[in-house]
Amino acid sequence: MTIPSRTSQFTFQTDWVEGRGIFLILAFYLGGLGAGLYIISLYFNFFAGMVTGFLIVLIGKSGSHLIYLGKPLRAWRGFAKPQTSWISRGLIAILIFLIPAALQLGAMLPWLPWTGDNLALQVFVFIGAFALMAYTGFALSAVRAIPAWNTSMMPVLFITYSILGGAGLGMGILALVQNTVNMHLLETIVTWMLIIVAILMGIYLWATYYTTTAGNRSVIEMIKGRASPFFLGGVVVLGMIVPICVGVISLTTGNVSPVVISIASVCELMGGFSMRYSIFKAGVYAPLV
Repeated sequence: MTIPSRTSQFTFQTDWVEGRGIFLILAFYLGGLGAGLYIISLYFNFFAGMVTGFLIVLIGKSGSHLIYLGKPLRAWRGFAKPQTSWISRGLIAILIFLIPAALQLGAMLPWLPWTGDNLALQVFVFIGAFALMAYTGFALSAVRAIPAWNTSMMPVLFITYSILGGAGLGMGILALVQNTVNMHLLETIVTWMLIIVAILMGIYLWATYYTTTAGNRSVIEMIKGRASPFFLGGVVVLGMIVPICVGVISLTTGNVSPVVISIASVCELMGGFSMRYSIFKAGVYAPLV
């Protein structure tokens, strides 16, 4: 990422949010979403969810990375600098997840000499999934020039949102296939996780607002500035309020239709993407003076 010159003025980062930068945000989002869905589906022994999560990472995340890099035939060079580049580390995380996940899914074939519940495969899948969910947060927290990113809250938020996204998508898929038992259990998990995410987001905003002037400006941009439509409309309304209301009504009455549950799942997914976009959009370099 190229850091522009800055003196006493606030400067917004644009490399990771404008032009092809949107595909990098999409890659970050799909990586966490696919990994979260795979782990959730593995826990519930939901094969369709595992396959969906695998394909989201294989096609969605990998494809978005290739588009962002701009020259697919040279994309292999992206693996070359893991000691300095978070993009390289992200690409390596994709392989760490995809290889054991492919072996695990392939175990469903009768002629292979291992099973899907092989402990070693499960450990490697979990390590790869955790790497995909966490590395975006660590990549942002390493950018010291942008105080709103340079915080230990970044990995926590991105890991939590990835698990939430996976659970929300899994809930929507189960609603569509009429698996009401696991759907209601996931609905409970999603509702409580949304409350936890709301608390974590509040802590992040409060701490960032009062830490530095650049952090203060980033929070203002998220609340009433250039990123506010995505944060207030996407993160707060679609990503939190709507799914929480649907979850509370469903858990208290027990008669919310699967269609409504699916709509709430879509809203939660939109909120997850909006969270990433808002944080990238509101990234402000600290002025030198």
